[in-house]
Amino acid sequence: MVDCPTLASVWSTQERVLASQSNFRIMQLHGSLQDLRQGDDTVILYLQKAKGLFDKLAIAGRPISLTDFNLYVFLGLCGEFGDLVTSLSTKAEPLTYSELHSHLSTYEFLHGSSLQSIQAIAPFLPTPSHPPSA
Repeated sequence: MVDCPTLASVWSTQERVLASQSNFRIMQLHGSLQDLRQGDDTVILYLQKAKGLFDKLAIAGRPISLTDFNLYVFLGLCGEFGDLVTSLSTKAEPLTYSELHSHLSTYEFLHGSSLQSIQAIAPFLPTPSHPPSA
């Protein structure tokens, strides 16, 4: 600011510096959203991370559409959600966050419960080497 002879040049310099930082931050947020993967996270935690990035982009003045948000979320989900994603992506209107949250968490609950039930009874099921005794 020392080299700025007028208030207008000070203002202009500050705008350029802040715009540069803002554009970089927006690119970071977009990149983070594109790279976001569920991994070992629950659906709820994964969606919270995605929603946080979605909200930060909106605050930065660069909101993304619900269609794009849904796409980013679908691409980052574990493979076990494939059938549900196929079904949800055929809807005429993009899902809101609450609809997406509801569908995905219900699916995880129902399928997670089924998997846990199978794992819980697996030790008691007969195996080919140990047929049930009469």
